[in-house]
Order: sequence, then structure tokens, then C-alpha cells
Amino acid sequence: MDATRDSGVAQAIRRYAVRFDEHVLRRPGVGSGLGAWLLLALVADQAEPADQAALEDVVGLGAPEARGALAALLADPHPAVSAAVARWADAAALTEDFAGWTVPELVEDGPLPDQAGADRWARERTDGLIERFPLQVDDLTRLVLASALATRISWRMPLDELDDGGLGTDAGRARHAVVDTEAAGRVGIIAPTSTSGLAVVSVIADAGVPQAQVLAAAHEVGALLSSPRMLRGVPVTEDGHAWTVRERREVRTGFTDVVEEWSGWVPAWRHTEDHDLGAAPGFATALGSLARYVPPLERPAETEARQSAVAAYSATGFEAAAVTAMGVRAAGMPQEREVLVREIHLRLDRPHAVLAVALDTGKGGAAWHGLPVFTAWVDPAARG
Repeated sequence: MDATRDSGVAQAIRRYAVRFDEHVLRRPGVGSGLGAWLLLALVADQAEPADQAALEDVVGLGAPEARGALAALLADPHPAVSAAVARWADAAALTEDFAGWTVPELVEDGPLPDQAGADRWARERTDGLIERFPLQVDDLTRLVLASALATRISWRMPLDELDDGGLGTDAGRARHAVVDTEAAGRVGIIAPTSTSGLAVVSVIADAGVPQAQVLAAAHEVGALLSSPRMLRGVPVTEDGHAWTVRERREVRTGFTDVVEEWSGWVPAWRHTEDHDLGAAPGFATALGSLARYVPPLERPAETEARQSAVAAYSATGFEAAAVTAMGVRAAGMPQEREVLVREIHLRLDRPHAVLAVALDTGKGGAAWHGLPVFTAWVDPAARG
């Protein structure tokens, strides 16, 4: 039985990804709603009631179901996608409540690495596609959650590299269709046939459709591609916003009166991104929930969430990776609080002594430590 499908996990992640994409993809770029969702699912499991209810609304599942989905995804990895989730903590510097938060078995759980260790984790978990961890890890860092996703797939047949710099497709290399969607109306799609179980579909809508709606339509198409029912396009008999139709008659063998011959043009592209997720759906609540583990003397805690992502689409295939991270740091400055202020004014307006004494600074002259080198007496009234 496919627990992910039966529990509605795919639908929940898809709904979240639509919101996430709308937030981070306001210009050409790449991101991973799944990478973000994995961390929110992990945080929801330990959150206090008010935060947990808010996170459940965002992730689209109850906290126990979200935890179970996270565990299931790690336990049953996709052959074309590598995935990792980690929790690193300076447990001795956190409150006692932190010890009560257990994570699923396959979540990497351990002490905080240094920056070099975090960077190495990002490289290793993304097969070198991402070189640096998206957060700074230093002496004030107390808790970090991270997810990493990566894929490298090849097309079953390379796409044609055209003189204009684009890539050409035909029915032997890709699936082509025109599909009606709720979000963006009628869209055109091209999905090259890959050598793995990962579909990479390009979706184009009418030029007047807002970007967020086109992104949502792409998620609809993705759902159709993953549905047990075959994706069925609408009949195409005339030109549209991104396609043209030309007809001719010729003699062929077969049993059908109409033969469709599809071809396409797609661009080759590459994007590298660094997203600030502080205002992304769910992250303010999640970060606030984690901040409670910082002891009172180190509050207010500083929190941050970021995602580094890269993707490339070429004649031979597709590769992509994303590392998403949430971090909690102790306050770098003393906390402001209400105190008693006692004003004391000292006036040295009468004769007084001044002493010059040597101290050991660790730069030589240790034998001088504590020796009074100069002594003076000062009378402010005696000038000159």
C-alpha cells in the first residue's frame, strides 16, 4: 500500500509548494517547496499547541501524520532523488525541554558541526551541486535543522541543440500536450522522457496569466502526470497562445484518419538561488517554536531560515539540488530589561594620588606584573 498516497501527503505537499513558489519565485530562479515542507513537518511534531495548530494548517496534515510522512519519505527513498534531513544541537546550552524532543530514526541527529562541517554536509548530500551551507554556524549557534534534496537524470534521447540556442523535441524525445488547468486555463506542456522515474515538465500559459497562477498550473500538471489516470490533453485543431497548427494530406498506412506529429522548442537554462525564508509560509511560526529552547539568559534568540538551490536543464538531462536550513542562535548582545538605575557622581577636585602599575598582558614582561612603576600626587588647584 502507498501510505503517502492514501494519507494525502502528496496533495498536502503540493498545496504547500504552490504557496512556497509564489513567495520565493518572484523572478527567474529555482526553489524547493518540498525541502521547506520537510523541516516544517519536523518542527510541527514538537511545537506547543498554538504553534502546532498553525503549522498543521500550513503543512496540511496533523503533526503525527506529518512526522509519519517525513519518516516514510526517508525510509523509502526515490531512486532518482537523494534526500536527507538533519537536526544538530548544542544540547548542553539548551533548556531541559529539548531533551524531550525525539526525531524520526532516519533524521540525522547529532552535535553542531562547525561551518566547514556544515558546508561539507551540503556538498556530500547534494553530490557537489551545492558547495556551501546556507546558514552561518558559529559559537552562538544553538540549534540547526536542515534538509537536502538532489537529483541528476538523463533524457532517454538527447534533445536537439538548435542553431538559435534552444533545444528541439519531437514525439520520440518528449511528451507534448495542451491541457486545461484550473489555475491558468489552457497551457502547453513539454516533458522529455527520462531514464529514471522523475518527470521534468515545462508548462506555458497565456502571456496575460500572472506568474503565480502559472506556477500553480504546473503543480496541477504534475498531479496529472502522477495520477493513475493517463494525462489527456485537449484536441488541438487551431493555433493557440504558444502553439501553431499546420495541416497537410499524404498517403500513410494505418487505421486512423488523423495523425498528430508533435514537436517543441525549450530553452537550455541554469539557475542558482539563495532564498531568505524568514517570511515564507510557516517559517515564522516554526522559528518562534524552536527559539523557546534557548535559555532565558540568552534571549531574545536570533533565528534565520534560508534555502540554497540550483537547477540546470540541458540537451542531455536535468540536475537540481536544494539545501534548506533553519537556525537558532543565542543573543549576541545582553538583553534589555528593567533595572534600578542609581546615579553616582564622583568629583576629584581636591589633591589626590595617581599610581602607574605594570600588568602582564601576555606579550612579554611577565616579571613586571603588579609592580608600581610610577606614582604621582595631583592638586587640581596648583596649575602650571
